[in-house]
Amino acid sequence: MAKHRVTLGRRGIAALAAAGALVIGGATATMIGTGNADVLDALTAGTTTTTVLPDLAPFKADDNRGAGKAEVSDEYGAPTGGGKAALRLSTPGASDKVNYYTTEDAGTPLADWIPAAAYSAYQGEADQAQQFPSLQLVVDYNGAADGGFSTLTYEPVYNTGDSLTPGEWHRYQAGAGKWCSTRAIPGVITEDQRSCSNDGAKPLSDYIAADPDIIVNAVYVNQGSGNPGLESAVDLITTPSTTYDFELTKPVIVPPVTEPPTSPSTPTTHPGTPGEHGGGQWGGDGHSGDDHGHGGSWGDEDQGDDGHCGCRK
Repeated sequence: MAKHRVTLGRRGIAALAAAGALVIGGATATMIGTGNADVLDALTAGTTTTTVLPDLAPFKADDNRGAGKAEVSDEYGAPTGGGKAALRLSTPGASDKVNYYTTEDAGTPLADWIPAAAYSAYQGEADQAQQFPSLQLVVDYNGAADGGFSTLTYEPVYNTGDSLTPGEWHRYQAGAGKWCSTRAIPGVITEDQRSCSNDGAKPLSDYIAADPDIIVNAVYVNQGSGNPGLESAVDLITTPSTTYDFELTKPVIVPPVTEPPTSPSTPTTHPGTPGEHGGGQWGGDGHSGDDHGHGGSWGDEDQGDDGHCGCRK
């Protein structure tokens, strides 16, 4: 199945700049508020927007723990272009965890995610100021051979330049940033670099250089464990094919009002006056009947002979 990459043309860059700061390369486009279709177009160019309702389909729960909770909510509003709601995440305790995933882009080359992977995030409360939800990619780096599984994690705190300001929506261009791995991956992540240890945050290009055939089989939004007191939200999760917009209800699309087509005007014609000799036919095509008013038909324009008229100008 063909995949579409996110591209930001001049129109998209201008729209993002109008809404906030856009810094490509692992940094943030900061946006506050809702609406602005031009900004949404710039964020999601080349993808299909899917509205995710409170049942969270096509996302599925995985490894949720303790009091960890996820629900579609308008508590924190939505990022610019993201409608009215978002996916709210809550992990009150240190061991609480919540994560949801979708496999709609399963089998996609990791290279496709460099220009595409992005998400918007908001921090409402946090025990630690640097805490934000993460984006994760489940990868297979050795094809049909056994093993090869790992989870790559993007967290704003490991990406210099990413804004960690609470109470604001931030757009993270994750594909252009640095990712940690839960497992060692030959040629790029050693055992002591697992889970972001010892400079274990690497750009996706490093993973591809080590394993050119590495693919992505699922994308996750994740919070916890180890994030106590974090109340947050995410929205507009973008993959190579789709942008997921979390909403309480499906948007109603009102078709534009169009004016009915105007019928072309038909010239009005006026008959001439019958000749003085009653009983004749009307003059035909501007030609008269005979001298006694016989043999004609309606004319078009000029007056016929002997008083038998066609249609007058």
